[in-house]
Amino acid sequence: MSKPSVPPAASLAGDAAGIEILSRREVYRGRATVEEVTLRQRRRDGGHQEITREIVRYGRNVVAVLPLDLERGCLLLCRQLRVPMLVDQGDPRPFEVCAGRLEEGEDAADGARRELLEEFGVAALSLTPVMVCYTSPGILGARADLFLAGYDGAARAAGGGLLAEGEDIEVLEVGFAEAARLLAEGRLRDAKSVILLQHLMLRHPDRFGPLAGP
Repeated sequence: MSKPSVPPAASLAGDAAGIEILSRREVYRGRATVEEVTLRQRRRDGGHQEITREIVRYGRNVVAVLPLDLERGCLLLCRQLRVPMLVDQGDPRPFEVCAGRLEEGEDAADGARRELLEEFGVAALSLTPVMVCYTSPGILGARADLFLAGYDGAARAAGGGLLAEGEDIEVLEVGFAEAARLLAEGRLRDAKSVILLQHLMLRHPDRFGPLAGP
């Protein structure tokens, strides 16, 4: 199995000062890969420690997009089978925004437009970057680029994802007030979706009514 390249020690600077990577080895390869990393760390109290951690990788960086129609006051969410949620939480079909992995060499904005067409069947009339975040930095190294996108509800196609990738995506158009209600009732639990919806609520509080307040 191929071993990922290791950055040279001389390139570690800033927050990485005082950290020395001792070893890296791939311990599992399937749909995801798991790499075991052992490093020596200088602690804040001046001491040193060696720790071993696993990094889970499932493809490349990801994008997440919340499509919205400001004129009509609605947005698109989806539901699809999520096996980890089913097995660990008994919650197999959480509400989510459009999201997916980038392809090799693909720009985040281009990936966001592609995923929106594949999964939701709509073209992005506009695309606004919101933020970059890490969804679970203790075990996942991938970054997530988050976007808002404008769409035309009258021009929606089938969507539903790619059959070749085992996707079976139900696309839901909901009003702003209903989306805020899902959040307030704890029924919207996917982190990237919560971030994007709350960002939208902060940008347009007048469109969400009293549920947008504290």
